[in-house]
Amino acid sequence: MALENPNDKVTIAPFSKGIKIKVSGLAADTIPTNPDKNTAGVVAKQILEEFSLKTGLIIEIEKGILPSLGLGSSAASASAVAFGLNHLFNLKLDHKQLIRLAAKGEIASAGFEHADNVSAAIYGGFIIIKSYTPLEVTRLESPPNLGICLTLPKVPVTPKKTEKARSVLPKNVSMEKLVHNVGHAATMVAGFATGNVDLIGKSMADAVVEPARAFLVPGYQQVKENALKAGACGVAISGAGPAMIAIINTNKADASKVAEAMEKGFKSAGVSATTICTRPGKGVSMLEVK
Repeated sequence: MALENPNDKVTIAPFSKGIKIKVSGLAADTIPTNPDKNTAGVVAKQILEEFSLKTGLIIEIEKGILPSLGLGSSAASASAVAFGLNHLFNLKLDHKQLIRLAAKGEIASAGFEHADNVSAAIYGGFIIIKSYTPLEVTRLESPPNLGICLTLPKVPVTPKKTEKARSVLPKNVSMEKLVHNVGHAATMVAGFATGNVDLIGKSMADAVVEPARAFLVPGYQQVKENALKAGACGVAISGAGPAMIAIINTNKADASKVAEAMEKGFKSAGVSATTICTRPGKGVSMLEVK
């Protein structure tokens, strides 16, 4: 699911030769500027080669999304570059083509190509990926009363965090857990389709991935319990973590109280945290053309 905030801002301009990347904003010193190691650079290089574009590029990335927290930071920059180059060179690419190209950038961050985050960044809203070959993506609008509390623990950045988070997943899954997850995935889709925020929240009950990763998030159980007691409809690890995300029904719950409760949960584990209260976003957009 795409979020309205936080977000990255990317500026792209033609350059005489090569790809030059400049990074500013949050944790800028941790973001590689080598095009081969930066998700935006990898996407830019792929597009220049694939469409035989004889030009260099200057890419300026203003980071508003902290990396390595499970927020899709790498996907945001990659998607913005794919979207921007499509406009800059009038490539006339559709959403699926943009997703395919943006997903290439995830190799630099996660160590492998995947489209879950870039799909949301490009389409906006709530995204379901049915298959990769061929790529089949379905987009659903989010209910207007769906609010989001995103709590970010202040922990050291872990290189290749997504790759590590995937390595702890079970190789085999029991039929019982499979049935549980399929059922909850179905009711989550039903929740978005019918605009039922409470059903969406109750469907956030993963029996496979989250239990395996919970130990990677300090204070996980307390954060979850606190958020639910404060009125959240559902709570989960955001992406590969360690950020935690809570869904709230803004007609019933106070986002500030849920945010405070989640921060206290992290504090119980000796970790300070900050919270962003936001809502679903519309995906990548053009801010200005010069």
